[in-house]
Amino acid sequence: MRTLMTCIALLGLVGMAATPAQADRRLTREEKSSIRSAMKDAQCSGGKMEFDDGRFEVDNAKCQDGKRYDLKFDRNFKMTSKELEDNNGRREYYGSGRHNKRDNRRDTY
Repeated sequence: MRTLMTCIALLGLVGMAATPAQADRRLTREEKSSIRSAMKDAQCSGGKMEFDDGRFEVDNAKCQDGKRYDLKFDRNFKMTSKELEDNNGRREYYGSGRHNKRDNRRDTY
């Protein structure tokens, strides 16, 4: 009986280890298109899109008010969070690109 319980416990551990974590992954074209559409409805654009922790996220999106936000969407592309990007007057930038150090803004092309 003890051996059976040990086997069941080990199988449970192996099963948990085999379950993939919901880490960042590349988005499909369809997902990107759906996120852009949802962002357009929210009057926002740009930013870095990703899928993380079971939801879609857009970091550093620029919205109609001229401010930058971190946006989060559920699996149905419904916005669940819109947080102002604020780091004590400094913004975080993702990816590559030129940065104008004098006025702390990124040059756009």
